[in-house]
Amino acid sequence: MDVLQDNLTWHAYPASLPKPATPPWGVILATVVVCYLTLVRVLRYRAVRAMERKYAKYLADPYALGYREAAEIMRLPQLHDMPFLYYFGTQWALVKSYGMSTGTPLLARTRQLCDPGRVGRRAEDTAVVLLELLIGDIDSERGRRATARLNWLHARYASRIVETDYVHTMALFVLEPARWIDRYDWRPLTRLERVAYFVYWRELARRMGFGHLVPDTLEALAEWKRGYEAEHMHFVPTNRVVAEATLDLFLRSVPRFLRGFMRALFISFIDEKPVRDALGFPEPARWAALLTPAMLRLRGFVIRHFFLPRAAPMDPLARPGADGRLYRTAQSVVFEPWYVANTWYNRLLVWATSTGKMSLGEGFRTDGYVPEELGPVEFEGFGRDEVLKEAEDMKAFAAEGSKMGAGCPLAFG
Repeated sequence: MDVLQDNLTWHAYPASLPKPATPPWGVILATVVVCYLTLVRVLRYRAVRAMERKYAKYLADPYALGYREAAEIMRLPQLHDMPFLYYFGTQWALVKSYGMSTGTPLLARTRQLCDPGRVGRRAEDTAVVLLELLIGDIDSERGRRATARLNWLHARYASRIVETDYVHTMALFVLEPARWIDRYDWRPLTRLERVAYFVYWRELARRMGFGHLVPDTLEALAEWKRGYEAEHMHFVPTNRVVAEATLDLFLRSVPRFLRGFMRALFISFIDEKPVRDALGFPEPARWAALLTPAMLRLRGFVIRHFFLPRAAPMDPLARPGADGRLYRTAQSVVFEPWYVANTWYNRLLVWATSTGKMSLGEGFRTDGYVPEELGPVEFEGFGRDEVLKEAEDMKAFAAEGSKMGAGCPLAFG
């Protein structure tokens, strides 16, 4: 019996045949990596290709876009494909605007961007308004109120604001994010996306009362901007005052031992010599001038080849609370936690992200906001009725499809 069993075993597993080998881990890992990288390549451009298929009839002439269609096209780079450099470029547009000799004297006089106790709230209010106008629906109730409030605030200084400075600021908001994205992100903007930015901002300009000053095309706007800067972008002392206050705000939460390093990086981001000269900043350190573009290009390369696209678009808009007011998330805070609900989670997050330097309730409003209240503290409680009336009147303007040719007649000014 034992002999028979040994014979059966020998015939079932001949000694001359090798046992099946397990694939080496290196082969398995390489297969997984190749499959992942292929998936990244397949999915990375899927959203932009779908957008161009949806709006294929505008590819030959994107200036035929309506502002609502332009808004949808803008959402792809803003919220899905490249939000970091989009918002970075928007912030840098504001920094570059401080190089204009026509604008900073008023900013310094009002002390909104010079007083350390005010500059943080001014920056957060600006971020809130821009989100309402660029990410939200400008035809919605909150969008119309935000537009009307911005018009009302500008009207307080109408006699001291150079009207063409509005056009220049708009040009920066249109062109500066595109400049950073094209140079450093994982893909450049398409022509459809570039013109969509312009079409949407032109609509905002109409609603703010200076649409008649805006050039007809994106290319004409860029040319107008170059000429305007050649004439008006030069150093005046108030440029440096406002720029230094903004730099101090950026560095506020940075540990003291790192501030020299971060200041050098900040200056290196101002990579255009005429802008640096107008702001009164020196040439950047050579190491910083080399490190900054290298980091950004490496980031773009890694995202393009190794990261799957975002599963869902970001949603940075403030959310309505049970009391009808709008509450920001702690993650959306740029510098100071204004209009963030005073919950334990938000308190913890604000404390952690500010390295223990800030906490909710210490002078920061935690009861949310409504658009008609935004702005400097001295204007709290003022202008509400006028803003609500203009917002109501804007319904008719939006219903007309914004076909009024010479700018929105409803804007304060």
